[in-house]
Amino acid sequence: MGNHEIMSVEKEAVGLKKQLGTVQILLYGVGTMLGAGIYVLVGKVAGYAGTLAPLSFLIAGILAGLTAYSYSLLSPRFPKSGGEIVYVKSAFNSKRLASLVGWGVIFTGFISAAAIIKGFVGYLDVFIEIPDALVIIVSLTLLCILAILGIGESLNVIGLITLIEVGGLIFVIFVAGIDMEKFTSQFSEMFIKAPGYDVFAVFQGAFLAFYAFVGFEDLANVAEEAKNPKKSMPVAIMGSLFIALFLYIAVAVVAVISLPLNELYSTDAPMAEIVAQKGEQYAYIISVISLVAVLNGVLAQVIMGSRVLYGLAGQNSAPKMFHKVHKKYRTPLLATIVIALGIVVLAIFVPIVDLANATSYVIISVFTLVNLSQSKLAFSDIGKKKCWRSRKFILPLLAALLCIVFLGYKILAEV
Repeated sequence: MGNHEIMSVEKEAVGLKKQLGTVQILLYGVGTMLGAGIYVLVGKVAGYAGTLAPLSFLIAGILAGLTAYSYSLLSPRFPKSGGEIVYVKSAFNSKRLASLVGWGVIFTGFISAAAIIKGFVGYLDVFIEIPDALVIIVSLTLLCILAILGIGESLNVIGLITLIEVGGLIFVIFVAGIDMEKFTSQFSEMFIKAPGYDVFAVFQGAFLAFYAFVGFEDLANVAEEAKNPKKSMPVAIMGSLFIALFLYIAVAVVAVISLPLNELYSTDAPMAEIVAQKGEQYAYIISVISLVAVLNGVLAQVIMGSRVLYGLAGQNSAPKMFHKVHKKYRTPLLATIVIALGIVVLAIFVPIVDLANATSYVIISVFTLVNLSQSKLAFSDIGKKKCWRSRKFILPLLAALLCIVFLGYKILAEV
C-alpha cells in the first residue's frame, strides 16, 4: 500500500462514519419538523390566521415543498456535511457567500432549538413547575451527551420518538374527533375565506407556519453519513415533508374546530388543551408525548448545527478545531458542545414567537440561495436552450421567486 493510500485510509478513519439508512433519515426529517412545529405553534398560527390556520399551513407547505425539491436534487449530488455551504459555493464560486449561508443555517439551528425547548418547558408545567432555566440547562446537557455518543444512536432515538410523535398526533385527532357535519359547514372558513380575516392575516400565519416545516433541510447535513445518499436523500427529504404537511393540516383542522380561538392562541400546550375537553387523563397522555416530541426536535437541531459548523471549519470559514471528530464516537465533539451552549443562552433570554419569526427570516433567505444554486447548476448542466423545459431549472427558480415574495410581504407587514 502506497503512502497516498495510507493517508486516505487514515483520513477516512477519523472522518464522519457512513452508517445511516433511508428510514433513519426519513424519520429524522419527520421528527425535526413535528417537534419544531405542530406541538408548539398551531395556536400561535391561529392567533394570526384565525380559523384559516389550516390554509396557512397549506401555503407554507407548498413553499417548503418547492424548496425541498431543490434539496432532493442537491443533497445526493453533494453528499457533504454543511450541505448548503457546498451548494452555494459550487454554484456561485463564492466562499464568502457560502460562509454567510453556513452561519445563517447555524443561526437558525440555534433559535429553532431554543424555541422548541421553550415549548418543552410549557408542557412540563402540566406536571410540575421547575425553574425554566434549570429545565433548559439539564435538558440540553443530556441531549448534547447523546449527540456526542454517535449519529447512529442519536437517529435511532429520534426515529423511535418520531413514531411516538406521529402516534400522538393521530391520538389527538382520534380523541378530539372531527364532527363531519361541522367540518363540511366550516370548510370554507378554514381553507377559503373566513369572516373578519383577510389575505394579509393568512400570509402572516403562513410565515409563522413555515417555521413548522423547518427541518427537511437538516437532512442535507447528514448526507455525508448516509450509506447511499443518491438513493436515500430524495426519498427522505420529500417523504418527510409530505408526512408532516398531512399531519399539520389535520391537526390544525381539529384545533380550530375544538377550541375557541382565544384559548387556542393563549395556550402554551395546545395539544393538551384540545384533548382535555374529552377527559383530564387524555391531557396527561398527550403532554407526555409532547414532552418527548419537543425534545426530539431539539436533538435534531443540535445534530444539524454541529454538522454545519463542522462543514464550515472544513472549509476554513470557522476555527479549525470544530472540524475535529471524537476518535471513538466519530462525532464533532467541540462543534456539538458549542451549539448546545448557544441554544441554552437563547432559550433562556428570548421569547418564542420572536425566535420563530427570526428563524423564518433567515431560513427563507438561505432557501432563496439554495434554490438559485440549483437553477444555476441546472442551467450549466442542461444549457440555455433546454433549461426552460426542465423542471430541475424551472421549479427551483419559481421557489426562489416565491421565497423573495414571501420575505418582501413580511417585511412590508412589519413596517
